[in-house]
Amino acid sequence: MTKFPAIKRQDGVTLIELIAVIVILGVALIGVTTAVSSAVSRSSDVLLETRALALAQSYLDEILSRRFDENSAPRGIPPCRANCTLELNFGLDGGESDREDFDDVDDYHGLDQGYGQADPLQDAEGNEREGYENFRVRVSVRYLDLGGGGAEESLASALNDLTDEQDAKLITVTVSHLERPDGWEFSVYKANF
Repeated sequence: MTKFPAIKRQDGVTLIELIAVIVILGVALIGVTTAVSSAVSRSSDVLLETRALALAQSYLDEILSRRFDENSAPRGIPPCRANCTLELNFGLDGGESDREDFDDVDDYHGLDQGYGQADPLQDAEGNEREGYENFRVRVSVRYLDLGGGGAEESLASALNDLTDEQDAKLITVTVSHLERPDGWEFSVYKANF
């Protein structure tokens, strides 16, 4: 019987197998890189939103600590009625130039501070806020809109006590950032008492 010589077994990988592995790893790395990149960008959004929320909360706390109106009694009872400030006169009253002089919520109407503005972001005492260099805060104040048919009218009917537009003021604080110029809106009501 004749013996056939044994075929030598190959101990490596072929060039085609090596190219296939590189292509598969390349596709997988693209997927991983995309996932990591989007997760990193979302985490920065969360950080911006958290800082914007903290900034808005500090402004809203300050504003809500003030009287409803210039003509309100010191403790709010009785509420101002026919003598409340007209909405077109919202903003700074005579002699009020610094935030520490603001004594009612509508003094904040038109406040615009921070990035791109003449005034930097400030706290209630007028000190510049640290760590918010690229943020901007805008404040608007208006009376309750009872005829609009929206959420304000639903709120008024649910409470049954809001029968006059001057029963509440809607305070809206808009916080924006250099990366999010549209920003975030935060709104609260201050009742006339």
